[in-house]
Amino acid sequence: MTGTIVARITGGLGNQLFIYAAARRIAWQRGARLLLDRDSAFRRDKYGAIDQLGAFAIAADRAPPRDCFATPWGRRRRELLRIWSKRAPRERKFILTERDFPDGDFSGPLREKIWLEGYWQSARYFQPLEAAIRKELAVVAPLGEATREIAVEIGHCNAVCLHVRQRRGAALTPGLPPPSLLPQLPFSYYERAVALIAGRMTDPVFFCFGDDPEWLRERWKFPYAARFIGHNRTQESAHEDFALMARCRHFIVANSTFSWWAAYLGGGAAKQVIAPRSTGALAWASEPDIIPPEWTALEP
Repeated sequence: MTGTIVARITGGLGNQLFIYAAARRIAWQRGARLLLDRDSAFRRDKYGAIDQLGAFAIAADRAPPRDCFATPWGRRRRELLRIWSKRAPRERKFILTERDFPDGDFSGPLREKIWLEGYWQSARYFQPLEAAIRKELAVVAPLGEATREIAVEIGHCNAVCLHVRQRRGAALTPGLPPPSLLPQLPFSYYERAVALIAGRMTDPVFFCFGDDPEWLRERWKFPYAARFIGHNRTQESAHEDFALMARCRHFIVANSTFSWWAAYLGGGAAKQVIAPRSTGALAWASEPDIIPPEWTALEP
């Protein structure tokens, strides 16, 4: 094993999975040890995000405190390393991001220890290791009784996962203002997506997830069976919704990496996936190719 890669985990669950998947592939390709900083980014997250990777079968150790930049001095050290790394050639950088690998080539000389930052929101960053990533991103944390009962329902019907993103950011804590980084998708996107996916199958049952299921329930006028899932209301239980979503056969993705991953990992070879195109004022991803070519991309 050559070298050490420390990946800084940040953001909501979907972003955490993208970061892990890319870092895991890079470490595998380089024969390096992978460590995860699952602490420093969450100490000061303004939306209250928490580390959620413990619910998954990930294959990496936690980084020791000295590599996590969590203390005031550590945060200052990180800023200095970021400034240096922006100016240095790639082989001398301490901190690297997606911009340092524009062609997806992770070979070549690098420092013995590097830190990875960024969101890495494209399957091309981990595609060569896809089979392993799928196994490692299986939910292994226990599921509650209500979740297990819904999982049985999903397994007995032509289940379509429909995810609605109303708030931005990870926090569901009352009193925290919703982030305003991205505009909301119009309801017309969901109308078109439901009509399109229902036209491709028989007897669909829509399992509706999101941070505000009542918003969708009030607007549900479609002639199809629907279940509104709202019992997992904390970040600590987000993996339970994720496990249910990934059990569905087909997917309507929101402008959300959370539902992107459920759609990517779930379903089978014949699954139908509809996602909003990430473009213009409604761009929702760091990478332009976040939507796989086999999915249907709708203008939001």
